[in-house]
Amino acid sequence: MRERNRRHFLHDTAALAAAIAALPAGRALAEPEDAPAPDTAKRSANETIRVAVVGVKGRGMDHVDGFSRQPNVKVAAICDIDENVIGPAKQHLEKLDPKSPPKYYQDIRKLLEDKDIDVVSIATPNHWHALAAIWACQAGKDVYVEKPVSHNVTEGRRIVDAARHYKRIVQTGTQCRSHKAVIDAVAFLRSGKLGKVYMAKGLCYKPRGSIGHKPDGPVPAGVDFNVWLGPAPERPFNPNRFHYNWHWFWDTGNGDLGNQGIHQMDLARWGIAKNEFPKTVMSSGGRFGYEDDGETPNTLSTFFEFDDVELQFEVRGLITNPEQEVKIGNIFYGTEGILTIDGYNTFRTYFGPKLEPGESGKGGGDHYANFLQAVRARDPKILNADIEEGHLSSAYCHLGNIAYRLGRKLHINPASESFVDDSEADAMLTRPYRAPFVVPAKIG
Repeated sequence: MRERNRRHFLHDTAALAAAIAALPAGRALAEPEDAPAPDTAKRSANETIRVAVVGVKGRGMDHVDGFSRQPNVKVAAICDIDENVIGPAKQHLEKLDPKSPPKYYQDIRKLLEDKDIDVVSIATPNHWHALAAIWACQAGKDVYVEKPVSHNVTEGRRIVDAARHYKRIVQTGTQCRSHKAVIDAVAFLRSGKLGKVYMAKGLCYKPRGSIGHKPDGPVPAGVDFNVWLGPAPERPFNPNRFHYNWHWFWDTGNGDLGNQGIHQMDLARWGIAKNEFPKTVMSSGGRFGYEDDGETPNTLSTFFEFDDVELQFEVRGLITNPEQEVKIGNIFYGTEGILTIDGYNTFRTYFGPKLEPGESGKGGGDHYANFLQAVRARDPKILNADIEEGHLSSAYCHLGNIAYRLGRKLHINPASESFVDDSEADAMLTRPYRAPFVVPAKIG
């Protein structure tokens, strides 16, 4: 299946490459000269910030709840292509403010025309993250975008460019970066108490059962399937590719490496202080244990090389054991001991050959509050997860998936964020886009 999917991808890429090359650089929802002037004025603590949440099924409900809990913040609009799923979000917000219910938009393009909206919070499927974020920046909105911030490597860099060009505050939804336990764990790694850190490991041991087989069928009433497809290739509606299961198809998702795993990839990269691409990547795995419609691996081992440290990542979606009591988290290996991050809110240390327990810590945080602090101050340096951090960590996941799909070790040029003398791998850094849902090749 992996080889078949690879051939189909490359065939589609070749067929549409000419169309992508012909697009004017920077062409998107609005040309730069049409974009609103950057808002550089600081906002007072008493000024109401009006938020729109895009995608309100699943993770989006956390956005609705998280932002509506903040002082002087109003979730003023919701947007979802499926009218059938908006009820819980509308009811939640109507209870908070019966006199001013949220606006509803089915098409994000209509939402972005709403000049009353200050912030766009994106919880769509992965293939929409980059385009929605870039369009929002062009429309003069600040952005909170879920992880991974991109569906492919080049999209992430283009969101960074858009954030800088349009002077927008853009936070990545890797909320672990705002949790006290994680912040303290990274400070411990920087202190040198663990000795020289020689390896970091991310673990995503999350059970993922079979999604079975389902035939194509009619588009459900109330669903704008054209907008849902957005940048992805045209294909018939299939319920197994729709809500949540879109994660397990290459057109729309990135497997568990880019789903749950992006959190642990981000912490692994942060812990070893790598702010550039690795030198090499290789991956091995498959979709084992069952046969279903899914394309992405449920078992995957990925390895990244640097000059002074190695980063490993494992996805295990079937029955497995924990490592040092961790199933979803991180392990950092030093010359004096190891440090583990269990989930999002706990870290532990162990020292010496017998791994005697050492310092530990707990504590969560509020990623939405951190974002809003930066929005009010108009200062991206306040962000715990600025969009560039999101781009790098998302890109690591994409690099791992590319190595898996090609089935070989890949050499990387960190400076250009591309592969070394490998046109086949370079073709997978981006994707063909379905007009008019085209992520611009260049910003500004």
